[in-house]
Amino acid sequence: VIWYPHTGIIPGTLDVFGKLQNLGKRLYLVTNNSTISAEQYCKRITTNGLNIKPDQIINTAKVISWYLKKIKFSDLALVIASSAFRQVLINDGFKIIPEERITIMNEDPRSTVKHIEDDPAIRAVIVDFSFYFDWGKMALSINCLKRKDVFYFCGCKDDWIMYNYEKKVIGSGPLIDIINKQSGRTPKEFAKPSKNLKNYILDTCGVKDPNRCLFIGDKMNTDMQFAALCGFKKLFVGTGADTINDAKLENEYPDFYIPSLAMLQPLIDLLKNKSVK
Repeated sequence: VIWYPHTGIIPGTLDVFGKLQNLGKRLYLVTNNSTISAEQYCKRITTNGLNIKPDQIINTAKVISWYLKKIKFSDLALVIASSAFRQVLINDGFKIIPEERITIMNEDPRSTVKHIEDDPAIRAVIVDFSFYFDWGKMALSINCLKRKDVFYFCGCKDDWIMYNYEKKVIGSGPLIDIINKQSGRTPKEFAKPSKNLKNYILDTCGVKDPNRCLFIGDKMNTDMQFAALCGFKKLFVGTGADTINDAKLENEYPDFYIPSLAMLQPLIDLLKNKSVK
């Protein structure tokens, strides 16, 4: 909805969000992308003219950390995720295996076995998008998950990642599916469209009447399904990987559709002028 990783901010998007904030609307940016920190997210957006604070950014790292606190998890976790995601957990006081411990640096068979053998100290496996989602980390995860008392948590598992208009690349979903299949485990999910993300938003964002919340998104199977799960009004924007014709399930059909978020500006201005009068 906001930007493409390769080309930057989608024109007019931040202007719309700014106008909504100026009208007194509470704004939260809900993303499955934890590859950059909330602080970096805010800096990038503020540089482009929208004033936003880190507590307005909701990502998978924050939601999983919130849940770990709720269950009072205090053991060691194996985390396959970006450095920004891992840092959220570290900053919140959780113990995670150092990246160098789970990264195979050479192809020596004896050394490799040490990296992938089950470690009884590991009591949780947490997976999200990672630029270094390799065989060794997957093998270690599968071995650890054979113990049924090991928690299994999943953040972003999108099949595809949009990096430019009409251009996409494989996401973390197919790789996580391999771990699921080979371990025989199903992870507790925390990204859109999960119930755990819904619980986080209802717990932390002060939502009193879901029907008065407008959820804006550009993916049917994540954004629109999540909005339906929460009872939010759904606005589908046609600047992402999906088109309006990709809505197949009842909970994917949006309440409103607009080809580009920038097209909302005249309508917002009209509402503002009416309220002034």
